[in-house]
Amino acid sequence: MKKLKAGIIGLGRMGGFFLNEFLKSPRWTVSSICEMNTAVHDELRSRVPGASIVTDEDEIFNNPEIDVVVLTALADSRLRQIRKAVAAGKSIISEKPIADTPENEQAACELVKSAPVLSTVNLYIRNSWYFKEIDDCIRSGEIGELGIIRICHMTPGLSPGEGHEAEGPAFHDCGMHYVDIARQLARSEYKTVHSQAVRMWAYKAPWWLQCHGTFENGVVFDITQGHNYGQLSDKQTHNSYMDIIGSKGIVRMTHDFKTAVVEVHGVTRTERIERPYGGKNIDRLIELFADSIEKGEPDSSLPTFSDAAIASDFAWKAIENARNNDLPVCGTSEELEQIHERRRNMKDGYGLLRKQTTR
Repeated sequence: MKKLKAGIIGLGRMGGFFLNEFLKSPRWTVSSICEMNTAVHDELRSRVPGASIVTDEDEIFNNPEIDVVVLTALADSRLRQIRKAVAAGKSIISEKPIADTPENEQAACELVKSAPVLSTVNLYIRNSWYFKEIDDCIRSGEIGELGIIRICHMTPGLSPGEGHEAEGPAFHDCGMHYVDIARQLARSEYKTVHSQAVRMWAYKAPWWLQCHGTFENGVVFDITQGHNYGQLSDKQTHNSYMDIIGSKGIVRMTHDFKTAVVEVHGVTRTERIERPYGGKNIDRLIELFADSIEKGEPDSSLPTFSDAAIASDFAWKAIENARNNDLPVCGTSEELEQIHERRRNMKDGYGLLRKQTTR
């Protein structure tokens, strides 16, 4: 199979991750990159000498040689770009969310439903080895009847006001990954939800949220997510886990962003599985998408636009529910200014945004 040609629109943090993985893959060539920040163009030309570096996204959509567009700019640009991709007959890899509002996400789903292009979304946990291990353990009956799904992901991470407003508050921007994966593990649709959130540092939107409820099949869930976990602590840390409880046993996962550990305490297995965490698993995503293009149909494990829209819609519902259940404030706007200053000067940390100038 000849190399597939990709055009990347938006070279921020996630666009950079995609570029890194494309450059490693023998199956892909990056033909063009659209990036509005011209200060990084020389760096990009040096890294990808065969690619055209442009500021007009239409140069990518109008380029007949490009097979796939990768949409990694902000969410409020995506519906427009999805329309252009479908009109140009180009397959699509989109960051989540696939648009900036539930209405626009539904419009995006309708656009790709009958279009002769392939599409997927970077809901990265779906491509992780630990999700497959946990899911296989549940399906095998090793823990009995699935009863409870508990997921927690708290890091310092992206702070309020850092230019990501189109993606929504933390529980939507980041939390929809965990909303999606809980739904996949339950093999059911959400039924009820009750949420409690906190407006960290007096910011207008909540930056920590915990919700619990039920799926239509009776499985119970709780999801906790926040980018408020020790933002100004001397040495930053995090707390991330999945805890899956059945009628007979349990399977759980923890990670330190380097190594993930799955522990099975089942009826016939007691096992600890330790492997590299895998990061955003973009290498796996683009490999599966290349397979899909070769076969002419999407791999069944790839997340769909509909999956992303469902996760996004539920995340918004959880946030709205929290607004009706008291929304306490913790911290001050002065502390938020300190966080912004610290993150601007950090070279290594959680969820740091790409510098706006070259090194």
